[in-house]
Amino acid sequence: MTGNMRGAAVADNAVISARNVVKAFGQGAGAVRALDDVSLDIGRGEFFTLLGPSGCGKTTLLRLIAGFEMPTGGTILLDGTDITTLPPNRRPVNTVFQSYALFPHLTVAQNISFGLDMLGRPAALVKARTAEMLALVKLEPMASRKTSQLWMSPCPRWTSSCARKCRSS
Repeated sequence: MTGNMRGAAVADNAVISARNVVKAFGQGAGAVRALDDVSLDIGRGEFFTLLGPSGCGKTTLLRLIAGFEMPTGGTILLDGTDITTLPPNRRPVNTVFQSYALFPHLTVAQNISFGLDMLGRPAALVKARTAEMLALVKLEPMASRKTSQLWMSPCPRWTSSCARKCRSS
C-alpha cells in the first residue's frame, strides 16, 4: 500500500492519522515493504473502509494502528497524540479480525463486556454499555447464550459490537 489516502479537509478533524508510515518485513536486500509511505486520516464518526487485494497491506496498517506491530518509519496519531510507540494495552482502539476470536466459555453479553471489565470500568457502566451494544446489533435475545449455541450469521454483528463498546468509555 502506498500513497496519501485522504485530503487536507479531513486532516484537521482526524481522530486517527497515519503519517508517512512504512512497514518493512525482513532486512537488507530481502526486505519486503508491506507499507510504503502511507498517509491517511479517519475523521471522528466516519465510517471508513480499507479495501484492496490480498497482500496489499490492509491488515498490516490495522495492526500498526492497534500497536500489534511497530512501523519501520512514520507516525500513528490518535486525536493528534503520537501513539506510535505505545503498546497495544495502552491504546484505546479495537481491532476485529477476520476470525471472530470469541471466548467459547463466555456468553454473548460476557464477550461484549470483556474489554470494559478488563479496563476495570464500573459495573453499572459495563452493564449499560453491553445492553447498548446488544441493542445496536439486535442480539438482546442471545445475550445469555454461549458461542457454541449460536449459528455463525450473527457473529459479524456481534464482533462489531465488541469493537464499538469501548469507544466512549
